[in-house]
Amino acid sequence: MTTVLTKRFTITEYDRLAELGFFLRENDRVELIRGEIFSMVSKGKPHSVCETL
Repeated sequence: MTTVLTKRFTITEYDRLAELGFFLRENDRVELIRGEIFSMVSKGKPHSVCETL
């Protein structure tokens, strides 16, 4: 059986990836959670309405 380990990024590594343009566009929404990088869903109209309340 093979064990696969997931790469856990540090905040410094995450910031460096952003500086290097790893996330492609400035508007790409990604988040670092416990060392893993996740794509975030774009804000839609329902989300925008909730922010104004």
